[in-house]
Order: sequence, then C-alpha cells, then structure tokens
Amino acid sequence: MQNTAPRWLLWVSIILLLWNLMGVGAFVTQWMMSADQLATLPPEQQEMWASMPRWAWAAYGIAVFGGTAGAVGLLMRKKWAVPLFLLSLIAVLVQFSYPFILAGGLGTLGAAALIFPAFIILVGILQWRFAVAGRNNNWLN
Repeated sequence: MQNTAPRWLLWVSIILLLWNLMGVGAFVTQWMMSADQLATLPPEQQEMWASMPRWAWAAYGIAVFGGTAGAVGLLMRKKWAVPLFLLSLIAVLVQFSYPFILAGGLGTLGAAALIFPAFIILVGILQWRFAVAGRNNNWLN
C-alpha cells in the first residue's frame, strides 16, 4: 500500500537531481581536461589527475551516474532509487580512496582538501538514507 508522499519529496528529489547532474558535469569536465587545462592546476593536483588509475575513474563515473539515476528514480517515486544511491555512495568512497589514501593526497594537499569530499560523502549518505526512508514510508513503489 502506497502512502501519499509529502509535497517536499518532489522538491528534495529535484535538488538531489540537480546536485548529481553537477557531479556529472564535473566528471565530464575533468575526464575531458586537455593538457593545457591540466597545466593550470597546482603541480600536486596535476600529478594526481594525470596518474589517476582507471578503476578510480570508473568509481567516479559510477558515483555520479548512479547518483543521477537514483535521483531520477526518487523523482519517479521508484524503490530502485535506494540501491542506486547505495551504489553511488560506495563508489564515492572507492573513488576518494585513491587521492586521499593511496596517492597520499592528504599529506600533499592538506586536511583542508578533505572538506568538499567530506561534504560529497555526507550528501551521498543523506540521499541514500532519504530514499530508504521514502521506501520505508511507502512513498516509493
């Protein structure tokens, strides 16, 4: 039995879709970065981007496209939004393991460089938990 979803569900879904679309935009921009554009970054970031392994790029893509698909599912009030948001969250954690753990980015870039990735992880957790709540409240079918 499906409960009537609150009106704010639509607005939260739209905000999450826009957030995830910004992630897709960042992914595409960074994936397509030319050598000239890469050269404008600080040397530490240049090295990190240039040496980023395929699995980290794959995790980045799965994170942003999975999150976008999850947001579309939430907008459509579908239960499949839940596993897509979880997949996106796991992929975000895998993606950030490269620059901050494996590539030593924390030591190179400093703790301040963790602020935005921590925010991205927080949003990933919140959107997944929001979808779980929607499923548990029978707002999703």
